[in-house]
Order: sequence, then C-alpha cells, then structure tokens
Amino acid sequence: MNGPNFTWPLLLFASALPEGLMAKLGKIYRGQPLPIKSRKELLATIKRPHWKHLRPDNGDLPDGWEVLSDSDHALTPSRVLPATMSD
Repeated sequence: MNGPNFTWPLLLFASALPEGLMAKLGKIYRGQPLPIKSRKELLATIKRPHWKHLRPDNGDLPDGWEVLSDSDHALTPSRVLPATMSD
C-alpha cells in the first residue's frame, strides 16, 4: 500500500505541492471538464420508442418529435386481479 509510487498522492493529500504543478509534472491526472449539453440535446438521447411519453409542454423537444393523437396510442387495458376470499 505504501509503495514507491505513494509519494505523489501523499503530497497531494497534504497540500504540499499545488495540484496544477503536479499535473504539469505529469505525476497526477487532473481530468477534463465534461461537455455541458442543452435540454434539447439531453432529450434527444432518449430512445426513439420512448419519445411517445414526452409531453408537448416539456419544451425543447428533439427534432423529429411529433404529437401523437390518442388514437395512435396503443392503450393496453388494465388487468383486474380476482379478489381473494377470506373465510
């Protein structure tokens, strides 16, 4: 656990060296910021079969989304479970 490569994480934890300097030296990886997506781009990542569940008042709907009328929806009837009789 405390092997020869433990020095740099220890210096980082102790704030002995600035993180930016250690990254320039190549001792640690700082990573990159994640790209920020708009609401429209996030909604476009939803699978196309699930677009039918998006409501028109959501706003920023993906390109190609159209309003489906009630006749287009395949409504499945609710299953009614038989009541259990208790004696």
